[in-house]
Amino acid sequence: MAKGDRHQKKDVEAALKRAEACGMKVTCSQNGHNWGVVICCPCSDMVRVHSTPRNPGEEAKKIDVFIGKHRNCA
Repeated sequence: MAKGDRHQKKDVEAALKRAEACGMKVTCSQNGHNWGVVICCPCSDMVRVHSTPRNPGEEAKKIDVFIGKHRNCA
């Protein structure tokens, strides 16, 4: 993730940093309602990240669940 590609919600930004720490690719595309995606590199599965989620805590939880499901991909 580039330096200027931070998510505006701190809960979601923290979840994105955890995803990167687990070896996942975080890309910021900012098109429409989507801020970007988190991609699991080994299996190419991905989860979309909303730019203005109604509940930032739930958006962060969604990312954490994705991390948990793909932690053992190799």
